[in-house]
Amino acid sequence: MRIFSIVFVFGFALLATFPAHAVSKKELQAKIDGLEQRLATLENRMLTGDPAAERLMQRMDALEASQRTLTGEVERLRYERDTLAEEVKTLAGRLAELEKLGEDMRRHLKAVDEVAKQTEKQQSFAGTSNGVIYENGSVLPGPPVIVGAIPAQDATKLAELGKEKMSEGDFAGAQADFEQYLQLNPDAKDKADVYFWLGEAYYARSGFSKAAENYIASMRAAPKGKYAPEAMVKLAATARALGKKDMACKTLNSFPGQFPNASDSVRAKVRLEKQRSGC
Repeated sequence: MRIFSIVFVFGFALLATFPAHAVSKKELQAKIDGLEQRLATLENRMLTGDPAAERLMQRMDALEASQRTLTGEVERLRYERDTLAEEVKTLAGRLAELEKLGEDMRRHLKAVDEVAKQTEKQQSFAGTSNGVIYENGSVLPGPPVIVGAIPAQDATKLAELGKEKMSEGDFAGAQADFEQYLQLNPDAKDKADVYFWLGEAYYARSGFSKAAENYIASMRAAPKGKYAPEAMVKLAATARALGKKDMACKTLNSFPGQFPNASDSVRAKVRLEKQRSGC
């Protein structure tokens, strides 16, 4: 088949050199007969193993092999191009997600810092008792001053004792226990939790400024901790209680980006707090 193709192409090229309008029909027929004879001779040479014909065949084989190699290389490069394009697309998507997460984090931290600055303005201390003035002007006593050393085994139980007092409604006692626990265990693994409970103790006694301070401390100690989502909601509540409803709404609006997987119960608290703050 390959020999026939070569002969056909070669013969067509020779035929194309004789324009039909330049010769008579008889001359054209003679030339065609001569061409057919030459083609037959060339075909016989190829079939009988003529060296020149063999070299031509080998050359054609080499060209075909080279073409197959180049075709394979082109396909490989095309595959690599498509793969790289897909990887670039995936990386671009991940980069966009990271940028969004970073922006959400920046908004969250900005809201936390702004609330912290506002609450600091509301704080006041009475003498050396470390008391905190209520928003209505009354004084909320601070935790009692620690006198002497507390045994290590007792110090580790202060947080649990504080929780028990919280459940019994003794918020002042709980506040004292939590404060002492944090003072005696500054590197405790659960300090983020204790900061949250201390904020709850202050909140229950209408000490909103100190409550906000401890909610912020809890989130900073463990930004993705157990109580971090609820601490953010309660931080907004303290802002509302302090008359900073715009700050409360800003904090609540940044909540979905900061805690996209928050529980349904916490999400319900966010909706309720938005209603209370008029967001």
